Amino acid sequence: MKITLHSENCLSCGSCTAIAPTVFSTDNGVVTLKKDPSTLTEEEKALVRQAAQMCPASVVEITEE
Repeated sequence: MKITLHSENCLSCGSCTAIAPTVFSTDNGVVTLKKDPSTLTEEEKALVRQAAQMCPASVVEITEE
């Protein structure tokens, strides 16, 4: 799984951090990754997919590898 963050579009709503707190962080109003995507568990990957779907600004882009 590859995760691309379009941080310039981030609304700082916190939905991604609420859904996947071990993966995402919101620092200074901008979403960042806490972990390297290659180290994610299957459960975390499922949460990342959910966070991407729930993001109102489509900041989280996922590419399945």
